[in-house]
Amino acid sequence: MRRSGGIRRALGAVGAALLITMLGAGCGSGHGPTAAAPVIDLKTLDAGPYETAPRDEGKPTNQAQAQDIEAERLGNVVPLAMDINPELTYGGGTSPIVFVDPRATQLGNFADFSGVAQDAPNLVGGFISYGRSSQADDGLELVNAVMIFPDEKQAADAAVALERRDFGSKPGNQPVPIPKYPTAHAHWHPGVQSIDSWYATGTLVVLTSFFDQARMWFHHNDFPALVDIVTKSLDTMAPALAKFTAIPVDKLSDQPIDIDGMLGRTMLRPKVSKDEWVNPPGVYTAHAELNWTPDPIETQQWMRADGVDLVAQYGDDVFRARDAAAAADVRDQLGDPAKHFKSAAPPKNLPIARCRQYHGQQIIAVHYYCAVSYGRYAAQAWGDQLLDAQQRISAQYAILVKAK
Repeated sequence: MRRSGGIRRALGAVGAALLITMLGAGCGSGHGPTAAAPVIDLKTLDAGPYETAPRDEGKPTNQAQAQDIEAERLGNVVPLAMDINPELTYGGGTSPIVFVDPRATQLGNFADFSGVAQDAPNLVGGFISYGRSSQADDGLELVNAVMIFPDEKQAADAAVALERRDFGSKPGNQPVPIPKYPTAHAHWHPGVQSIDSWYATGTLVVLTSFFDQARMWFHHNDFPALVDIVTKSLDTMAPALAKFTAIPVDKLSDQPIDIDGMLGRTMLRPKVSKDEWVNPPGVYTAHAELNWTPDPIETQQWMRADGVDLVAQYGDDVFRARDAAAAADVRDQLGDPAKHFKSAAPPKNLPIARCRQYHGQQIIAVHYYCAVSYGRYAAQAWGDQLLDAQQRISAQYAILVKAK
């Protein structure tokens, strides 16, 4: 049962900062290049301390990395909260979404994972889908955390054990049957408009946790509505998750890290930096990428219009669009002035880049963002100082040019 806070409220300083990255995305001009692009001499770019060469990422170097890659694959099929309830149009920003250990995420705000090592000893990894109906803490919240296990029996056993601990975490919890899904293990606390459900489907376990803050505030309860939201959620989750084929655990390290060279086109994360990273590097479909934006509807609109199919996250974000004109529009969506942003100077000798500065009311925020495109690829980088953001996007441009 959800006990306190939510993914949004639990964002730390860096989470709040990078949340700004996608605020205003989609408010760009939407125009493509109208004149021939200038010739850029890579030797004249100021990339600062950042690497400027593309990479072959190869295969995982350890089991934890291999499990992360598997969890990222899972994320490409996990439905968004707004796919379940169209009211849930606000995302969770940059909180941990990919995990090997759920205790490293904000899931502890929704369910009791204190004994996960005992309850789910062979957990491979998981992916979190989160949505809410209001940017303030006064509406609906829905989280679906999907976890991968080596086989169906271990998944079924874990669902029972995880629910047993979660159920016992608060005296007075009561079991809740989900008639359409009789193998789901669910409970609520009478008087609290909240429900937790644990459901095993194949080698996966789905935690569905729902909370209605408005009804809580006014002390209103609707028990049938709780059963209904779990049912609707599983109606969407189950067929989508059936499309996921887990890789055997002993084969995970044999799988490539990259997809179509996307991750190799990104800028490496700085070795010495104040940046903190709550999700591992990865490549995602455009659908999965929407889990990182606080406004998935608007972001989905421009990504569809520009034919974005893959997004890589590492030291910055690289988008693959339909063609060069579409990539230029992605650049503009991410770099042009918009609400809470004003223009900033492009990097020296890279006039095709777009930079902007955040000037909203967030106290803790990264203030500078730069975007660029080359061919069918567009990228966005950020920094606490304009020069740093400029150097990062310059390095990123060089990587895009050099990549085959």
